[in-house]
Amino acid sequence: MNPQVTVHTIIKNEDRWIWYALMSVIGLVDKILVYDTGSTDKTLAIIKSIHSPKITLESHPTSSRTGLVKLRQHQLNRTQTSWFMLLDGDEIWPQPNLSKLFQAAATASPNTLAFFNRTRNCVGDIYHYLPESTGRYRIQDKTGHLNIRLIKKVPRLKIVGSYPLETYTLNGHPLQSIETRLKFVDTWYLHATHLPRSTQKSSASSVIDRLKKRKFRLGITMPKQDLPQIFWQPRPAIVPPPITNRWKALFI
Repeated sequence: MNPQVTVHTIIKNEDRWIWYALMSVIGLVDKILVYDTGSTDKTLAIIKSIHSPKITLESHPTSSRTGLVKLRQHQLNRTQTSWFMLLDGDEIWPQPNLSKLFQAAATASPNTLAFFNRTRNCVGDIYHYLPESTGRYRIQDKTGHLNIRLIKKVPRLKIVGSYPLETYTLNGHPLQSIETRLKFVDTWYLHATHLPRSTQKSSASSVIDRLKKRKFRLGITMPKQDLPQIFWQPRPAIVPPPITNRWKALFI
């Protein structure tokens, strides 16, 4: 049995991937809080095409780094489930991988505070990703493309800092430093952070740090069977297809 989970999502101009991101988790979570900070592409229309009572979509315009962190805290304060999950608009989960993460939470000891896992960061297209050796995040004894994505809702949990270096803390201590209460789940999600994230070509310049994230490497080839199943499901006509010409995608 899965734990009760609220998803926290903050977005701006994410119309290429937001449908896939939300639909990849919606069947296994209880609630999804989506805060839009000022999209000008088709992001809002795409989210509204998902007719689910689980989604709460709200407009919270901001263009500041501290404003984004305040929105994270606002979502945390509103959460009533035992766990919450961080999901950006470019993060898509294969169903078995997400189930594995939630199963770990369902059987976790009461002392467990959060789970971390790997990411596969796409380059060029969804079929290629950066090797683990290029990752520089370190949690416990592991180094690579790592992220804390599932966190227990406990008293005195607080978010401090400024985007993109904000940190979830407990009693003033960053979660990643409370190593005895963290658990690693050997699973991954697909991260499209280095791919174009909006069909509106000029939109990247209006999103904090987005232009810095583009990488033009070949990467490791990913078999089709590893990709999130949501890529092959029927989608509304307004949703862009996930498959793009690799070399064209590099220069959009």
